[in-house]
Amino acid sequence: MSLINLLKFGKSSKLGMFYIELECNHANKTFDNCFSFDRFTNTCRFWRLVINILKLKNFNLEHGITHIPLELPWNSPGFVNVYFIEDSNGLVMIDCGVDGNEYLKLLESKMASIGISFGDVNLLIGTHMHSDHIGLSSTIRDKGIPFALYKNSVDFIKGYNDWSIRFKQLKIYAKKEGAPKSFLNDLDQIETPEFAGKISKPEVLLDEGKLKDSDRNIEIIFTPGHDRTEISILDNPSKILFSGDHILPKITPFIPLEDEKDDMLEKYTSSLDKVYNLEQKLIAPGHGSLIENPYSRIEQMKLHHKKRSDKIIKLIGNSQLSGWEVVNLLFPRKLDSLNLRLAFQETMAHLKYLENNKKVNHIVGEKVNLWESTKRA
Repeated sequence: MSLINLLKFGKSSKLGMFYIELECNHANKTFDNCFSFDRFTNTCRFWRLVINILKLKNFNLEHGITHIPLELPWNSPGFVNVYFIEDSNGLVMIDCGVDGNEYLKLLESKMASIGISFGDVNLLIGTHMHSDHIGLSSTIRDKGIPFALYKNSVDFIKGYNDWSIRFKQLKIYAKKEGAPKSFLNDLDQIETPEFAGKISKPEVLLDEGKLKDSDRNIEIIFTPGHDRTEISILDNPSKILFSGDHILPKITPFIPLEDEKDDMLEKYTSSLDKVYNLEQKLIAPGHGSLIENPYSRIEQMKLHHKKRSDKIIKLIGNSQLSGWEVVNLLFPRKLDSLNLRLAFQETMAHLKYLENNKKVNHIVGEKVNLWESTKRA
């Protein structure tokens, strides 16, 4: 069945969606029978792309809140959720997608289809400093709309605009942890993508607490972990939490670690605890579908990281391993350069967290650092 006919079939019937979901599940279950990992991942990407297209629809949030799913220039996640909250001074916009005239026109078209324009927007808030959430922000600011990020964002603007700054420290760290030359060379090749746009100091620097200059009771919660500048936004009248990438419905967000001094997983789990204690009825995430059982989802995400940490301790066992050796044990399948980088940072974030919780020791060597369990037999 061709993609076009399949899309028509899927949109026209529940059976069509069932067929597509079945193909995805089949691709997952038959991994070992696939000719190669590339074939497996390409198969999954194809079917996930089909599902993303078919499920691309507006959430019905009511309470004066409007939602637009905006396409992204990659397959997973295939779109970012953009929200508009009614306030007496105009609309508060949450996130905006990637930079580029194509995406600006797409956003304007979708806004027009629900009867709003940039002239109705009083403030743009970025949940965090990732390109799929704030890439288009400078273009929107040029329309006279003030832009808001959390107050610590000023410390990371240079790194956002020039990715070589961001990955210079990571390269030094990776080398100490035994990463091969091929990985280090790949870090040297990373360039700032065009769709990230360029940003400057925001007009509004947010702090925790009630959003200033707003008649609506909107609360800013600092939730670092996935990003150092990440915030969640609680709309108290509706009890809807806009979580950005802090809490997602189907996957756990990537936890970065770019240098050995920062325990991002500790920050992330503490942020989960902070959000867990809020009164909320629904989570509206930065990607994917609505989360109708917020507390259950938060518990699931905490359990995921506990299981991963426990697995790392088990993998280390009685050995002394470099960080890179732990990466290869934790992620044994072949990964492309992007996912290998994410796997390295995620692994190191867990090792740092375990070190600070006295579950592993970090042995600093002249050339390569090693990790060992604190409970070696």
